[in-house]
Amino acid sequence: MDNTDGIRKELNFRQLGGIRVTDGRMIRRNTLYRSGGLHLMNAQELEIVKQLKIRTVLDLRDRWSQKRKPDPDIGAGHVVYDGMPAKGGESIDFSAVGFGQKGDAALTQIEKVRQYYLNMSYGYQAFHAMFDALRKGTEPFLVHCTKGKDRTGLACILILLALGADEETALQDYLLSNEYRETEIRNRLSEGRTIAPEDEGYMTLMYLREGVKEQLGRDILANIRKRNGTIEQYMSEEYGWDDTDLNTFRNHYLE
Repeated sequence: MDNTDGIRKELNFRQLGGIRVTDGRMIRRNTLYRSGGLHLMNAQELEIVKQLKIRTVLDLRDRWSQKRKPDPDIGAGHVVYDGMPAKGGESIDFSAVGFGQKGDAALTQIEKVRQYYLNMSYGYQAFHAMFDALRKGTEPFLVHCTKGKDRTGLACILILLALGADEETALQDYLLSNEYRETEIRNRLSEGRTIAPEDEGYMTLMYLREGVKEQLGRDILANIRKRNGTIEQYMSEEYGWDDTDLNTFRNHYLE
């Protein structure tokens, strides 16, 4: 039995442990977790999470969300950052209204969201806090947002790449959110078909409310490759890590 059994799949709670990287090693189990909002968990689910003895939680939600629906106490310390969105996020309406637009407005929204996630890999203080905590070895570590698919999905792409996973492995973990949230995606698309089934932009927004698109994941990976060349160069230029830092990080979390 996996130690995350008993948590509803739509909450997207899972671990990175067991994923194999390019040098043949695997990520140590029970060290790195990802999730949707902890505030969505019931008492039984929270008890399961408490048993994991997570030491550090990184909440990628914005300040308003953190204040309105704070994380429940799972006995962990928290990485402290101020909840500011990544650059460009302040110009996007992430509400149901923003993701319910049609026609040209829907296409504009999709491109704004795409650019937002492409740029999130750079200068985002939450990711700097994340890698700082990981380098200190404050595991078990949990990163989450609201649905555990976009901000958390990108965070885990970066963690996996830094640990030496290839791009396809990182992408498949990103896409796994669609399996965990399959029912929510199906229900949202069904709702969309009753309103504007032939509006491709609108239907794409309906999908993005609950799931992730493969092309966006590939675009994120391609953008890092284009700007930095290698993950080693990315970690050096963005976080100031040298080869020793990266090897220490990998040796700590891989077996």
